[in-house]
Amino acid sequence: MSDSNENLALPAPRVDIDALPYVDTQFNDPAIKAQVDRLIQDELSTIKKQPRDYLAHLPLYEPKFEGHPALQAEWMRICSSDGKEPMPTMDVSRYQLDPPPQAKQTNAAAWDRAVHNAEAQLEHQSNRIDNLELMQKYGANLWRVHLNSLEAASRRLESEQAELSQQIDTLNRKRKLEQNDVGPKLQRLEAEWVNAVKKNLEIEGAVARLEAECSMMRRQLDPTAQ
Repeated sequence: MSDSNENLALPAPRVDIDALPYVDTQFNDPAIKAQVDRLIQDELSTIKKQPRDYLAHLPLYEPKFEGHPALQAEWMRICSSDGKEPMPTMDVSRYQLDPPPQAKQTNAAAWDRAVHNAEAQLEHQSNRIDNLELMQKYGANLWRVHLNSLEAASRRLESEQAELSQQIDTLNRKRKLEQNDVGPKLQRLEAEWVNAVKKNLEIEGAVARLEAECSMMRRQLDPTAQ
């Protein structure tokens, strides 16, 4: 399964970073910075901006709640009234201890239901009392354990952050030292390259002049020559 997922994943773009921030100081020049900012803005202006309703041509998603009638009924209520119809209130009659109504005072089944409801409410209250007693006895210690685990996690994250910050600082110092060491060599090589380019241009100019002189001499020697 993992192999298929890896095959479907898009390859990450390869980016070769050749920036030397401690050597290339041209960006500190306000004129160069303004030129770079202008080029960035020109590039951004060519990007086509998408409208806010760029998904308007797609059909609206209609969720299906198959097998969940309660969710389906709630969704239909919201769709039919745009959410203006209030939700049905929760039935709390199960938690009340009402006796049978006057018309059913002599109905044994009604009294049985009332008694069962009272027994359920009594058991519920008993469970609440048990939970409160357990919380009063063990809750404080459990909360201290939870706080200790949170503090331990916080200390671990702070330690990782400090280690990563130290690694970043060490890497930046190493980069600065290396770039400062090779900076003069790069400047010397750049100057040599500029001189070599100038010499090549001068040689090309001299060759062009010599070729022109040779052509002129050939025409003088042989006027019919091209």
